[in-house]
Amino acid sequence: MKKNLNYDKSRIFASRIHDRIPGGAHTYSKGDDQFPVNAPAAITHGKGSHVWDLDGNEFIDCSMGLTSVCIGHGYESVAQAVCDAAHRGTNFQRPASIELEAAEIFLDTVQSGDMVKFAKNGSTVTTAAVKLARAYTKRNRVAIAREHNFFSFDDWFISTTPCDLGIPKEIKSITALFSYNDYQSVELLLADKDHDIACLIMEPVKFDPPKDDFLQKVAALCKDRGVLLILDEMISGFKWSMQGAHTYFDVQADMTTWGKGIANGFSACALTGRAEVMELGGIRAEGEDKLFLISSTHGAETTGLAAMLATIEAFKAENMIESNWLRGEILKSTLEKIIEKHQLNSFLKILGYPCLFALACHNSKGEVDDFYRTLMMQEMIARGVLFQGLFYPTWSHQQLEINHISMAFDESCKIYRQAIEAGSTEQLLIGRPVKPVFRKKI
Repeated sequence: MKKNLNYDKSRIFASRIHDRIPGGAHTYSKGDDQFPVNAPAAITHGKGSHVWDLDGNEFIDCSMGLTSVCIGHGYESVAQAVCDAAHRGTNFQRPASIELEAAEIFLDTVQSGDMVKFAKNGSTVTTAAVKLARAYTKRNRVAIAREHNFFSFDDWFISTTPCDLGIPKEIKSITALFSYNDYQSVELLLADKDHDIACLIMEPVKFDPPKDDFLQKVAALCKDRGVLLILDEMISGFKWSMQGAHTYFDVQADMTTWGKGIANGFSACALTGRAEVMELGGIRAEGEDKLFLISSTHGAETTGLAAMLATIEAFKAENMIESNWLRGEILKSTLEKIIEKHQLNSFLKILGYPCLFALACHNSKGEVDDFYRTLMMQEMIARGVLFQGLFYPTWSHQQLEINHISMAFDESCKIYRQAIEAGSTEQLLIGRPVKPVFRKKI
């Protein structure tokens, strides 16, 4: 099954792009240091769950644009809605009529909050939520779950990572940390009645499920201590349910942020929340202090909103979430059986839910290891599966794709078994290992 992949054009592309674009990509997770050396340097186009690179090599896409492409590349009804919107004009001097339609349909769909503010990227809406919380509570600090690796490219979050170059040291005191599924760590932050925590932000779920009513306990504590709860559905939205993972786990937030998979890869993000909080960013309370919430030229341009509306319509018409869960369960179960077949249960672990799961790679000592993770990525890519550690089953991953991924995984596990037995990837890994996005040194 291993493919004879040609990368002549990819090599030329890779040698040029870093001279023009810092990092060689506009998202660090797409950079060269995040993939093995046999990965394609650039994608020219995609259709469904398949993508093609500069040299014409074809791959099955496992993570679908960092999970933003929630139906499939080039899905016809979404693409047509975008084209139609573009022909009618994308940006005007006053709000486009589609803005109200999009707001009403989105709020009715996600059933989370009374008002919505649209934007083009997730960092914009998470930072807006923090700003609203500070204004509403008259407090300054934000508490974040340390296990959740990305909330914003803004200073309040990046200052907590090793990549803090360029951020004033004074900023670091703005953000406090707690641990997901550790209720006592949240209690400790809010123990002092004079605490300065304005809001607490976390994802409803990552891969480990919430335990012992953690989400409900935190929501109740926040309400009791006057702290606004912000749930980040940037990844989980439109995967666990149309109403997000917080509805799946039966917990409500004061504000919720949405993005990635709500517009099938087009740029549309949203902040929803209670009216009394969201209205602080409005202009109807004359005489009150004005909060400058989100004001961006392209925040609600029509093509992104049209893509979102068409995506919602397709999800409802085809019952896509239920379908994704069913096929995800089949794929997850199949991969677990393959791991067991190769006696790799102590070294390869599948984490998460059928709608989104990840592969954790351990070395022969049982330690999480980037060399071994890169080896698995390398072998999957060599067999026509563009793999970065995530499995995101979408409407476009039908049985043929599931079969291909499973066969590639089976053959890759054979190679992984060799590395475990040898106690090293040295004779098997081509080139350097991948590196963490958040690291102190380049």
